[in-house]
Amino acid sequence: MSKEKRREKFLSEAARLYDETVSHAESGTGDKFDDIEEQAEDAGRNMARELLAGRLAAEEEAMREEVPCPECGGPMRRPKEKAKRNLDTFSGPVRYERRHAICDRCKKSFSPAGPPTGDSAPRGVGPARPQGL
Repeated sequence: MSKEKRREKFLSEAARLYDETVSHAESGTGDKFDDIEEQAEDAGRNMARELLAGRLAAEEEAMREEVPCPECGGPMRRPKEKAKRNLDTFSGPVRYERRHAICDRCKKSFSPAGPPTGDSAPRGVGPARPQGL
């Protein structure tokens, strides 16, 4: 997906979340402040995950075809297949795809940004949501 399409998708999602959150006020539901805060925090976490996914996709698209090995400095081979990964964040898991690189001399495989960390299942990490007054 192109940078422009990802931006359009992000802005569309931001507008949808804004409209959804604000429409609760118009419905006259009488939500408590804690409920309103939770809706806003959920929307923020969704947007943070979208931003992270967009950044990771843009980095992958910008990655050079020739990557030097961090061990020996020689050129690494980059297979065409992308590995699917989960990035655990404070906002929740972010799924992304990234091609790795293989050094045929060192017999090691790395993501261009560093050694692979494996494809762990989402753990639902993040800070506990504090309750308001």
